[in-house]
Amino acid sequence: MKKKKQLIIALAALILLGAGYFLMPLLGGDKEEPQSSNTAARESYVLTDVAEDNFNSLTIENRFGKYTMIPTENGITLKDSESMVLNQQTAGALSYGLRNLTSFEKIEENSSSLEGYGLNSPSGILTVTLSDDSTLQIILGKAAPSGSGYYTMKEGENTVYLLSSYMAGSFLNSVDLLRDRTLPQVNFQNLKRLTIKGERIIDIVPYFPYEVFSSSLSPLLMVKPYKRPTAVNTQTYSENLEAFVKNYHIIDFIEEGTVETGLKNPAAALYMKDGEGAELSIEFGNRTEDGSAVYSRISGIGGVITLPVEAAKITEVKAIEMTDRFVRLISIDHISEVRVEYGDELWVGGIRWIDEDTGEFTFQGESVEEDPFKKMYQEILYLLFEGEIPEPFSPRGKAEFMVSYIGDDKSPGKTTAEFYSYNQDYYAVSIDGYAPEFLIGKYQVESLVQFIRNYAG
Repeated sequence: MKKKKQLIIALAALILLGAGYFLMPLLGGDKEEPQSSNTAARESYVLTDVAEDNFNSLTIENRFGKYTMIPTENGITLKDSESMVLNQQTAGALSYGLRNLTSFEKIEENSSSLEGYGLNSPSGILTVTLSDDSTLQIILGKAAPSGSGYYTMKEGENTVYLLSSYMAGSFLNSVDLLRDRTLPQVNFQNLKRLTIKGERIIDIVPYFPYEVFSSSLSPLLMVKPYKRPTAVNTQTYSENLEAFVKNYHIIDFIEEGTVETGLKNPAAALYMKDGEGAELSIEFGNRTEDGSAVYSRISGIGGVITLPVEAAKITEVKAIEMTDRFVRLISIDHISEVRVEYGDELWVGGIRWIDEDTGEFTFQGESVEEDPFKKMYQEILYLLFEGEIPEPFSPRGKAEFMVSYIGDDKSPGKTTAEFYSYNQDYYAVSIDGYAPEFLIGKYQVESLVQFIRNYAG
């Protein structure tokens, strides 16, 4: 049963252990000053020396509870908690350390004052159960005043040793530090769906043709929450996704029932699926008491964990913050005519492409120069949404302002944006008959109208 795999882990642990502080970088502790090469070798005292093939289990009891590590063909598992996935490198290093304990300082032989060392009320009890079911037990007392170690004694003896704080400290931590913190992964650079559940549900997918004209420079399309799909602002999208990825790591494991996690009815959630089919689902609950983390449940990870609160902030983003805001973004290469109507005024621009680089441009039926025409067209495209309509809005009467784009032979069809007065400051915009969902400041329209009037003059 005692396993080439575990031997490899132990050998790896030997490399990591260095001078006896095998878990210090992972489990904490102050760095000990290196000894001079001229210093004479210190006397050592063996507390445990158990071969890998001569033990059945290792039990650690401390203020966090009691757990037993058992070697199996598939690595080290926890007794009565086999479903808990352990980091095998960490568990193997801890196993090796417990089976090969050495002290470099004897404090007192035949001590009769266990209380003075804290050994009558141990901070930790370490038990190695051998293959013949006999046991070796190490008792950890209190820390020495110097902080360099913990008073230690072997069961059945009265000699007090000092066990390095690096070594002893690794046995006084929670079992959670042995758990595998690997989280499910997706290819964040190749997402085929991102669903954000916050105040509303935001659903983002790769861009697909949903109208006559290609009207987006973005490779992404938001299909919820709006009735009409809208292009995604790639900068805002990337910033929010990068902030999530940066904070996508486990802080702690939480025993269910010990705190109110808010995960019975989670208010926020995240779903991702990449191009290879890998999926990630996360539910977010309450924040921890200090506000630095959020209780979470992740598909593929048993139980409740905490993630940095910054990881959940992606669920707080507003849908409109993720849109590109353009009322219409229609390439001039695909249209034969653009029409702008404001009250009784009508302006018509025409385009006829002779080849890829050369075209004929008209305005109000007369030939015009290319560059000024394109400048006017660009101003029309720069109409930007400024906010959402807070409640359902039904347009009445005729639109006060309207822009229509008529396609050419390659892109036949027509698309129209109609602007209806919402209040004294804003228009509500309807595109191709969809119910208005966005607002635009009237000052934008007034500025554009004045620009076109000047161009016409």
